[in-house]
Amino acid sequence: MMEGWVSRFRNNHAGKKQVLNYQLPGDFCNLHTTLVKKIDHTISALVPSKIGFIPHHEIYNIYENHPRLAQSLSWTSLIDISIVQEWLVNVGLRSSEQRLAHLFCELLIRARAAGLTDDHVFELPLTQTQLGEAIGITQVHTNRVMQRLIKEGLITFKNKKFHIDDWNGMKEYADFDALYLHLECADSSLEKDI
Repeated sequence: MMEGWVSRFRNNHAGKKQVLNYQLPGDFCNLHTTLVKKIDHTISALVPSKIGFIPHHEIYNIYENHPRLAQSLSWTSLIDISIVQEWLVNVGLRSSEQRLAHLFCELLIRARAAGLTDDHVFELPLTQTQLGEAIGITQVHTNRVMQRLIKEGLITFKNKKFHIDDWNGMKEYADFDALYLHLECADSSLEKDI
């Protein structure tokens, strides 16, 4: 990803969508396609986006001839796996309020790592339907949960501008630990600044 936001998702036979991850600038959309001939999910741009393409033979060349770059690519794959695991825990073990709060915490840290934050505010181009598809709840329930988070003074969301007003309170509420993102100092830098 060079610019924009995309989502990776799967549909079931009834047409219901489950978002698997959001990709932000700096993320690889499908690094693992070097290992398979066909992907088992769909990728869709959420806003106008710019996506770079690296041919498979170049990826193979990196793995064979550039060990430090190969290690970086492996690290990127580890992050994808860690995020999927955390999303699974999110949907399986947390309440709907915690799920949404957790997702917001993750997106703030990832947006910061991608250089998309400005004074702890970032543009969140996701609809309530899309947020619900990521955490397994309806758009109506997503709206109720967002209103609860706003009422409790944890977030502000207006005109697609998102802000976590109480970082420590939000982390506690969401049962959030940024360790799974493997971004050194990402969480501590937020605590100092928010």
